[in-house]
Amino acid sequence: MARSAAKAEAKPLVEVRLENVNRPVVKQSTKLLPKPRRYLRLQGCRRCFTSFASTQVSPSSIASDQIKFWSENVHNQMPESIFKKLSPLTKWDRDYYTKMISENDFSENPDFCSLAKLSCSSEIHNFEAASKAYSSSIYSINVALTSQSNKVDKFSYFRLSNLREGNKFHLSNLVESFPNRAFLPVEISSKISLSKKNFGKIFPKSFELSKDSIETTLSYCAEEAIHGEIKACPKSLEEMIDFSKSALGKNKLLALASQSTRTGDFLMKKIKKFDRQKIVACHEAYLPFAAYFCHAVSSSQVYTVDLVEAKTRLPVKPVIAICHMDTSAWPANYVAFKILKFSPGEGEACHWMSNIDLAWIADE
Repeated sequence: MARSAAKAEAKPLVEVRLENVNRPVVKQSTKLLPKPRRYLRLQGCRRCFTSFASTQVSPSSIASDQIKFWSENVHNQMPESIFKKLSPLTKWDRDYYTKMISENDFSENPDFCSLAKLSCSSEIHNFEAASKAYSSSIYSINVALTSQSNKVDKFSYFRLSNLREGNKFHLSNLVESFPNRAFLPVEISSKISLSKKNFGKIFPKSFELSKDSIETTLSYCAEEAIHGEIKACPKSLEEMIDFSKSALGKNKLLALASQSTRTGDFLMKKIKKFDRQKIVACHEAYLPFAAYFCHAVSSSQVYTVDLVEAKTRLPVKPVIAICHMDTSAWPANYVAFKILKFSPGEGEACHWMSNIDLAWIADE
């Protein structure tokens, strides 16, 4: 009797038809939905997340694949800046749009942009701020992004001798303003070539509105690497991780990111040097979807610096510093030389990583 009553109460869900302007009608399963579960924990990926990332992720989502890929290749927590970029698409979405792009039968539309969490024409609100942050990015050492601005932040670069415990210093704003965008599934992003013609075809409205910033990204990606540099423009999370593994010659990685974005006067409390021969630095690039420009440079050193407020001595979340020990191949008009007052090759140049930058090192 009890079993019969239980069966009578467990009514199947009513059939639902999902309709979308650019997607065929899909029938949902009539099976009972399972109880909500914490899929992140079930996948054995607890170390991949910071405390904010207790969000439930369905196994049918692309985000679950991206999380799994991270856990298989990276041996520390996923930074918030990356977690926020995980794709909201389902695997059905991925297969559908991959097929459309493969058949040259796709052009951006509001439905897809909203579904994939892209920065398309109707969703860009702080484009001027984002464009300014990108075009004046001081962290790239490539000619294509060399800042010619007269407004030079004198605290952006410093010498290695300044990086010592107890030293007081001014930390500039490490927040960079880009529209919030998600990574595309690698199956889709791999079919999007980094060319003006291709972006004009697939993302016509975004390209028209964001032409300067997108062309700056494409220009950087087309530039030849400077001497001693290995560079790439990953269009997906998986591609960024694979590039870092290849450039470092290692299969297991650590991802380092600044946790604090506060500005003001601070004291260096504790400094940890990661003794590695090579690092990969990745900086967010502006495209309608989340993308990065990465470069691997030898003769560079990376540090985690714990901070305290200069006045109150209250602890502040750590930041990441990178010191480039060989500047001989840098452009002579690069902004670092204006700040540090020496010429290429005459000294090292250190800088802080912004809130959206990543430093990749081998897990040794």
